[in-house]
Amino acid sequence: MATTEQIESCKASLERVQNFEASSLARVEDLGRELNFAIVVSDTERLIALYRRLPVSILSDLPGGNLDQIKRWADAEYNRFEQIMKFSAATQNAGDTRNTLITQMQSAYDTAFSNLWQYIAFGVARATDTTVLETEARATLQDIRDKADTISAELAEHQQGADAILANIKRVAAEAGVSQQAEHFKQEADRHETAAATWETTMLNRAKWVGGFAILSIFLHKIPWIGPTTNIESAQLISSKILIFIVLGYLLVLAAKNFLSHKHNAVVNRHRQNALLTYRALADAAHERGAEDIVLAHAASCIFAPQDTGYSKGGESSSSSRSILELLTRTSAKESAS
Repeated sequence: MATTEQIESCKASLERVQNFEASSLARVEDLGRELNFAIVVSDTERLIALYRRLPVSILSDLPGGNLDQIKRWADAEYNRFEQIMKFSAATQNAGDTRNTLITQMQSAYDTAFSNLWQYIAFGVARATDTTVLETEARATLQDIRDKADTISAELAEHQQGADAILANIKRVAAEAGVSQQAEHFKQEADRHETAAATWETTMLNRAKWVGGFAILSIFLHKIPWIGPTTNIESAQLISSKILIFIVLGYLLVLAAKNFLSHKHNAVVNRHRQNALLTYRALADAAHERGAEDIVLAHAASCIFAPQDTGYSKGGESSSSSRSILELLTRTSAKESAS
């Protein structure tokens, strides 16, 4: 049974060879054209590629003796790399030493293949083991499922937040739309209130005219050039007074009627404005569908039903009550059917 120290030591030696750069052995600039090792670069690359086919993951499955062998072979290969990297042109018999190192590197692949092929085959068999593949696939699938569940939970949480935001946006948009429509009734109410104030002033002035003429008419017959001297002149004076009173009274009544009409319409439009502004609160408070329809019917009746103009009197309570009764009947019928 291999120890952890043996596994780590073998792994370090093996990875040192696998990660070595073969091109660094050429040393053309250091040694010149005659003594460089560019000729062994391709053989070294082939050797390193062979070592790379031996996966580090199988080291934990090998006995300690086999790990020691692989470590010795890997260290020997790296030692040759170091000899080439430390080779100097000033070395005694530099040419013979260079040729020996080249020969060793050119024959290293065959020796390494004889030593490593069974471990490489074991690594391939282990990598293609259906049991191992199934275990890895199950682990990968479970990891995917866990991530999918996490993502689904996050999406559901984001969906709830998005729904809440959308509901708030709809509510704000509805309130803004209702407020915008209520502004029309507010403007109409303000216009009627301004007109009512104008007609109130006119009504008071005309009332003063009537009162002034009434006081004047008491002393009118005492004016010398107006005072009657005969019965015919008396009849003419009386009829003139009556006619003037009728005209002034009509103007006073007309001013009062216009004043009351504008006040009435101002109140009606203000009521419509308040109905629009409070409809949303009443509709939200009505949790049942039928109750919400009733609130909507009342608001619509308040807004769209014909109202008294102030010039003529008429009642709409019966038709409004009838529409509410019909709505209640339809709502009850739907609930019974469901």
